[in-house]
Amino acid sequence: HRGLTTLIVEAKDKPGGQPQFLYADKRIVDIPGFPDGITGEELSQRVYRQSVNALVQFRFREELVGIEDTDETEKDDSLRRVVTSKGEYLCRKVIIACGLLHYPRKLPRLDSLKSKKVYYKIPKIGDYQDLRVAVVGGGDSGLDAAVMVLERHGEVDLIIRGEEVAGKADTLSRVKADGGTIRTSCEITAAEFAGDALALTLSDNSTHNFDLVIVQIGFLSAKETFQRLDLRLNNDGSIAIDPYFESSRRGIFAVGDVHGDIKLIAVAWAEGIQAAIYAFKEITSPFWLNEKRLRDQQIAMIGDKISQAAVR
Repeated sequence: HRGLTTLIVEAKDKPGGQPQFLYADKRIVDIPGFPDGITGEELSQRVYRQSVNALVQFRFREELVGIEDTDETEKDDSLRRVVTSKGEYLCRKVIIACGLLHYPRKLPRLDSLKSKKVYYKIPKIGDYQDLRVAVVGGGDSGLDAAVMVLERHGEVDLIIRGEEVAGKADTLSRVKADGGTIRTSCEITAAEFAGDALALTLSDNSTHNFDLVIVQIGFLSAKETFQRLDLRLNNDGSIAIDPYFESSRRGIFAVGDVHGDIKLIAVAWAEGIQAAIYAFKEITSPFWLNEKRLRDQQIAMIGDKISQAAVR
């Protein structure tokens, strides 16, 4: 919208990120402007169409390999070389918005079965209609999966390792109201095939047969990727940023799950807008961000002096 050439590099074969690839059929209800909710797939398609209309360019099936500093400049602004699995792109600013959590965390006992009845993302609607399903995990994703199964006349056992459910209270109420079974302080201790079903033995020594299992216990960090980019990281492996969403490497910004504690689509959108504006201002007025940081530092020092004087 500000007349800059913009390119999005995406490792998958189509746009959408987690809403598209992890819960395409899930109805997302916490995005402003969609009172009836919107599925991950529809949301992805709408935003992609909006981006294309704004002349954003896309490169699909390209994975990020590295971001290199160069000696080249444009209007006193140092250029960076974004290296992918298929090519290289020179640019003035980079915004990393690939999400912190790339790989679903798996359960070895279930994974060893190599069964197509074990899902680490929300299955398509027809895959669990009228079936008995075990959902492993008590966060928002686990509760949402349980609600989706119950809404399609399935039976759900929610298996939660902790003593309490971590997900939203209103979603938990819906699971209870629709007849879901909630098993807290419970883990899967053994798993085997029982005909066409999966027999799960739980830590309470009970065994139950399920038509399929949905595992929603979080994701592994993309820490290795971030380390390869030579970025300063937080203790949890996320990218450390300053108040302007810039990383430890100047000109490289990070938004959304790559750094944030609040993992919501609306929050990531807002951060993306802010980072884009800061990047734009840096492009049109080099060193603008440095000057703003200096003013912030001076204000902070004045505040410290006032506080010390007040103590004395």
